[in-house]
Amino acid sequence: MTNFVITGLFHDFSKKRSSVMVQWKDDPERNLGLIVPFGCSLDDIKAEAVKALAALNNELENPSIISE
Repeated sequence: MTNFVITGLFHDFSKKRSSVMVQWKDDPERNLGLIVPFGCSLDDIKAEAVKALAALNNELENPSIISE
């Protein structure tokens, strides 16, 4: 199982979107930014980060790579 550490929560009020930054616990050089519901609170960020990671995992189950 991969463990992540939440390193940031950002709100872009002009675009009305929020994102969470996570990094791999065993490899701090690996970082990932994920979109979460706009205005997400610190109390909800862990659950929203888990949902965003699960959605990304589902999206990447059968990736196709396009070279242009």
